[in-house]
Amino acid sequence: MNATMDGANVGVSGDPAPAKAYPRIGGGDVGGEPWTNVDVSCPIEGYDADVWRARVDLAAAYQLCDKYGYNEGVCNHLTCVAPGRDDAFLVAPYGLAWSEVTASNLVMIDGSGKMLEGRGEVDATAFFIHLAIHRAGVACVLHTHMPRASALCCVESFELAMCHQNSLRFAGDVAYDPTFNGLVLDNTEGERLVKVMDGKRVLMHKHHGVIVCGATVAEAFDDLYYLERAAEVQILAMSTGSPLSIISDEIGRKFREDMESDGGKARWARLHYDARLRELARDPLRKIFTE
Repeated sequence: MNATMDGANVGVSGDPAPAKAYPRIGGGDVGGEPWTNVDVSCPIEGYDADVWRARVDLAAAYQLCDKYGYNEGVCNHLTCVAPGRDDAFLVAPYGLAWSEVTASNLVMIDGSGKMLEGRGEVDATAFFIHLAIHRAGVACVLHTHMPRASALCCVESFELAMCHQNSLRFAGDVAYDPTFNGLVLDNTEGERLVKVMDGKRVLMHKHHGVIVCGATVAEAFDDLYYLERAAEVQILAMSTGSPLSIISDEIGRKFREDMESDGGKARWARLHYDARLRELARDPLRKIFTE
């Protein structure tokens, strides 16, 4: 994936050349894909298939965050808009361990706080933060206190530095909120966070954690995963005591152009997420996400 590895991609001046079509190697119809994806068909007769798929994807996100240690106790929250509706979103009921979350025990709640499907209570901070962001047009919102990205939120100059290839995925798309007002317990603070984000897909909230937004659960989780990896590499590099080596804006732009030439992050995210779903399906303790 290194955009500068091939000399043909660099101009005479040393500046990155314009992006070209992302190469596809192999493929074709011989044998097809070497895997079979998880069956996500709805087992409930008459239930909306798109909503069920959203339930499966979101339940998988809870399971994956638990597996990788991104969550904190039964706190933090992951939500996605219910397909076909602009006034309701899916979320795990407060009190479930994330290893217990399944497609069927997620709840659906509307903007007034009315429970439309499921049983249980929704954490107030989840409701007020996520409602405001969903109303701004975001399909999936993942809020975690994952340790490495959260650690970057605890230093005086909190910033995701463009020092590694993974960091470049987020260049120009991270908002930084230096104001920590404690728990979010009303619409005012949720709406303030939306203004701070200003359409960016990642928020790093000082003294707190991160919010990652996406057009799908797969895209949001893909970003969450690589954000934590980028933070991990940055913290390890910072621990050496040597100054970080920052990638040039030109190379960063070339990286993002090359990434977009492969259909953008949406394609990479879906392939990544389907692979993670297959891993969950092979795990006897976590395969319950489809139930």
